[in-house]
Amino acid sequence: MIKYVFRVLPGILFLISATAKLAGIDAFELYLFSFGWFPLGTSYLLARLVIAAEYTLGILLIANFYPKLSFWGSVAMLGGFSVFLAWLLLAGNHDNCHCFGEWVDLSPGQSLLKNAVLLALLIPGAGIKPFRIRRKPWWLAAAIVVPLAAVLIASPPDNWRYDSYTSRDMVNEPVFREAVESGMLPHSVVEGDHVVCFYSLKCNFCRMSARKLMMLRERGDFSGAPIIAIIGRGEDTDPNPFLEETGFRPDEIHFIEPADFLHITNGSMPLILVMHDGAIVEKFNYRSLH
Repeated sequence: MIKYVFRVLPGILFLISATAKLAGIDAFELYLFSFGWFPLGTSYLLARLVIAAEYTLGILLIANFYPKLSFWGSVAMLGGFSVFLAWLLLAGNHDNCHCFGEWVDLSPGQSLLKNAVLLALLIPGAGIKPFRIRRKPWWLAAAIVVPLAAVLIASPPDNWRYDSYTSRDMVNEPVFREAVESGMLPHSVVEGDHVVCFYSLKCNFCRMSARKLMMLRERGDFSGAPIIAIIGRGEDTDPNPFLEETGFRPDEIHFIEPADFLHITNGSMPLILVMHDGAIVEKFNYRSLH
C-alpha cells in the first residue's frame, strides 16, 4: 500500500499538469513555437501530444496494471523535460516554463526541483506488483488512445479549422472606409502594403496575437509589410506595457474611441488586416493567424 501511494502522488501531479496545460493551450502552443524549432502547425500538434502523454502516464501510474512501463515512461518523460529545463537555465531563460500551464508560474530552476521530487517519489514504488485485471492490453490501448482523442476533440489544433475561424463579418468594411475618409483612421492604411492590427491593450488574445505575429514575421511566414496598430482607447492609453510584454513592434500606433473600434471590428478582437493599395487582401483573428 505504501508503494502504491508513492505511485499515486506522481500520477495525480501528471494529471494536474496535463489539465493545466490544456486549460492554457494557446499560451503553451506559443511557448513551443517561440523556440523556432517547429512550424506553427507542428507546435499545435506537439503541445497536444505532450498533454495526452501526461494524461496517459498519470492514468497508468494510478491504475498500476503495467508498473514497469509506467515507471520507465515517467522517468523518460521527466528526464527529457529536465534536460530541456537545464538547457533553458544555461541559456539564461528564467521565464515560466509552462509545466503547470498558466496556473502556476514556475521558472526552469523551480521546475527542475519539482522533477527531482517526482523522481524521488517514483523510486519507492518501482518494485510494486501489478494489479490483476483482465485484458490488460486493451486497457493499455484505451489509456493511450482515449486521452489523445479527448484532447484533440476538446481542443482541435487551429490549423485543422482555419477556414471556420475566418468569417466575412470580421470587419465592417463600409465603416472602415468611412473611418479612413473622415480621418478617424490614418490614410496610410489604404496606401500601399500594410498590416493593420486592431488590438485592445487589455485583451489576452490580442496580446497572444501580437506575440504570434512577431514570431511569424521573424520566420518569414507572414507579410513583411509595415504594421499599423489601431488600439481602442480605454482607461489605459499607455501601450508600453503591452509592447514590452508581447515584443510587438508596430511602425505606427493610433488610438480610436472604443465605440468606433467595436463598430469597425463588429465587436470582435483581435482583427488583423493585410492591405494592398486600399484593398483588404486577407483578414485574420487570433486562431486563423498563420
